[in-house]
Amino acid sequence: MKPLFVSEELKVIYLKIPAGLKVRPHSHPNPGNIILLKGSVKFTAENPVILQEGDMAHVPADYTVGLESEVEAEALLISSPSGYKTIEELYERLEGFQQ
Repeated sequence: MKPLFVSEELKVIYLKIPAGLKVRPHSHPNPGNIILLKGSVKFTAENPVILQEGDMAHVPADYTVGLESEVEAEALLISSPSGYKTIEELYERLEGFQQ
């Protein structure tokens, strides 16, 4: 995960998704968009969706979704509002998940 831009209004994150990754269903308080740059991923939700290279999906706020990837993939995550004021604030939040 590499944050590219963060402000109160917008967050853009580059994601490198390893093959075999499975993210349990969860939700976020803000809406977001994912643009798949490479590979394919499966959104596991009420209605599962497979995204291929070049596809985009919108995830509404508080919508429960998981992710599975059988192959390595790359994506951009775009959220507005971002939920963070600065890129440093986002990094601090991410460090909290590693402990």
